Amino acid sequence: MSAGDLDRAVGYAIRRRVAAGFPIVCLVTHEEKRAIELVRAAVGAEPVAIWTATRGFEHAPELVVAEQAIAQAGMQEGTRVTVLLDVHPYLSEPRVVRALREFAQRAEQTGSVMFWVTPWVDVPREIEKDVAMLDVPLPGADDLSALLAGEVQRSGRRLQDPEGAVLAARGLTGAEAARAFRLAMTAADPHGAVAEIVAEKKRMMRRSAALELTEPDVGLDDVGGLEVLKSWLRARVPAFRESARAFGLPEPRGVLVCGVQGCGKSLVAKAASRVFELPLVRLDFSAVFASSSPELAIRTATRIAEAVAPVVLWVDEIEKGLAADASGTHARVFGEFLVWMQEKSAAVFVAATANEVEQLPPELVRRGRFDDVFFVDLPGVKEREEILSIHMRRHGRDPSRYPIAELTKGLEHFSGAELEQVVIGALFRAFGASRDLSAEDLKIAAKETVPLASMYEERVQALRTWAATRARRASADRRTLELFED
Repeated sequence: MSAGDLDRAVGYAIRRRVAAGFPIVCLVTHEEKRAIELVRAAVGAEPVAIWTATRGFEHAPELVVAEQAIAQAGMQEGTRVTVLLDVHPYLSEPRVVRALREFAQRAEQTGSVMFWVTPWVDVPREIEKDVAMLDVPLPGADDLSALLAGEVQRSGRRLQDPEGAVLAARGLTGAEAARAFRLAMTAADPHGAVAEIVAEKKRMMRRSAALELTEPDVGLDDVGGLEVLKSWLRARVPAFRESARAFGLPEPRGVLVCGVQGCGKSLVAKAASRVFELPLVRLDFSAVFASSSPELAIRTATRIAEAVAPVVLWVDEIEKGLAADASGTHARVFGEFLVWMQEKSAAVFVAATANEVEQLPPELVRRGRFDDVFFVDLPGVKEREEILSIHMRRHGRDPSRYPIAELTKGLEHFSGAELEQVVIGALFRAFGASRDLSAEDLKIAAKETVPLASMYEERVQALRTWAATRARRASADRRTLELFED
């Protein structure tokens, strides 16, 4: 859907709610100018009275007090449509709430309608039945292209890759995109203009939402073992193409990877971005709950994810973000996130990981929200050899010069992360002795490492029991592997 289509859809939604008799329509957006234009287009020839706390109404600049402005809304002849900007700070005041209730009652006879334009809002319960909520979508590719053309005309500068610039700006508001385009046009290196927009986008995401645009630093070849899961991901690469839609396939929805800590769950989530050739955006639930309105934060985050689609949305340790609390805030955020996962139509592939599977609510793991659920166990012998070889190469050593098979024989309780630490510990030992790495260094580092699974063997077994009936194994059947390990 193009940006023009998006705005027409919002205008249609506004007209429907006005026709249905809602006295108050709330447009949730940071883009005031765009929202006012949408209201004007939706109400046609009707005059629109706009109020702010600093300037009052144009016809009554003395009405800067919210309560008085609401009381007068729709009373002036020819001002049936009122727009209040940034009304949300006043909705906790009892007299303002009372004035809104009286406006809603009066609107039944007068036909008046009030619009709120605000970046976020917590509607008081007294008037929630009278308020229609509408999220204004972020600008699409058409709007951003027009915005870039305007900036080019204004400045006289051009970008070498305008299509790349528009793609990089998706997920920004109009004002943010305009600033990003201006920065790109003044970049010292013309070839780095798109990178300038991406950098600005990263900064905007960190400031305005619990999202971080991340550069994936691993591919599937950098992940040892987990062949079943890696094959599953590779098989879904063509499913993002239009030919898959024509064949009748829906876009992949996501995958939940759970299991033992340090066994590559997060690596797989990041590698999915590279194998799909899609941007990687990380959702930070701790930032969601640290915001003044967690419900708004998760709603904003999912809207941005949809705006930049197709994209991989990485949610690390999802069970910690969605754990219950006494206040009910987590429950509301959890509900908002679940509904979005079920109803999302944009190509947002959710790659989630979980360690403490007993905290996962049943609603999260059922089919329809994720395409599949995988369990990552401790690596088998062949997987340990592959993982150790990967980390040896990553640290500049040729694994063929070392007895990898012999080294991994007795490390059955080691996770992938612990195998990496064995390599790092051995390198520290060799460096301290002013010589190159030896097999003996690796053996000593392995003996000095106490694997987490040895300390929490009961917990690992509980994970395996949970996964036996709830998840697919990310590696080949461990019982089959063990036949070859003996």
